[in-house]
Amino acid sequence: MSALPRFFSDYQQRVSAELGRLLPQRDGAVERAMRYTALAPSKQVRAVVTLSCADLCGAPAERAVPAAAAIELVHAASLILDDLPSMDDAPLRRGRRANHLEFGEAIAILAAFGLLNLAFGTLARAHDPPLAGRLAALTSGAVGPDGLIGGQALDLLATERGIDFEMLERIHRGKTGALFVAAATSGALIAGAGPDAIAALAAYAKNLGLAFQIIDDLLDVEGDPAETGKAVRADARKTTFVSFSGLDGARQLALELCATADRALAPFGARADRLRELSAFVAARRL
Repeated sequence: MSALPRFFSDYQQRVSAELGRLLPQRDGAVERAMRYTALAPSKQVRAVVTLSCADLCGAPAERAVPAAAAIELVHAASLILDDLPSMDDAPLRRGRRANHLEFGEAIAILAAFGLLNLAFGTLARAHDPPLAGRLAALTSGAVGPDGLIGGQALDLLATERGIDFEMLERIHRGKTGALFVAAATSGALIAGAGPDAIAALAAYAKNLGLAFQIIDDLLDVEGDPAETGKAVRADARKTTFVSFSGLDGARQLALELCATADRALAPFGARADRLRELSAFVAARRL
């Protein structure tokens, strides 16, 4: 099983339309670079998590579309920065040349900051101040030293060094898991969910995000660039879940994490079946 779940299509169309509205066609180099990455074809898994959690907690998905788009803008910014020569020095992203190869490093960096700025502006404009403040603080935490930035820093420092499994997990809880948790929590907050529901969805997303990263590590070794949109063996200088556990061990760990994610959904019963379908996709994906 590697095809996207059927319910993705509606969510993706809503988020893509919102991203297109937020990033109108303009001639400026920074604006073009922002559109280049943010509007490139992608699965939008994090945005789908936001909308699914909002739906599950009783809010019309439309109310959560701006927050889902903001999550995608943050993710796109992180991809641009990750691919820079000073970071992972990646040549390919989402089936295209990396942003810095297309526009130059300086414009790519400015585009990443532009996307981050637009994400927070989108949250501020879309919601009343109390909710906008909570969403902005949540997203800021996912980006900061305890999230994307901290995870990336640890990852860079670990390049060409041996690290233990605890450090490997810590890196990817920051680099990948933090934004998944922010995505799920955002949807729940927009729906006015209570603390127990928010905690359950955060637990689901934390484990799903780590499983997603493990499968990324697998695809770095055995994936097809024509399907994944990324170069293979880009992480050869790093300790990954595959180099640590082997192909079979990494796949098994991803399955176990998805099963743990699904157990966190028990309080929701059958209403959370879409999220279970999402975790099954993550565990089996080949793209």
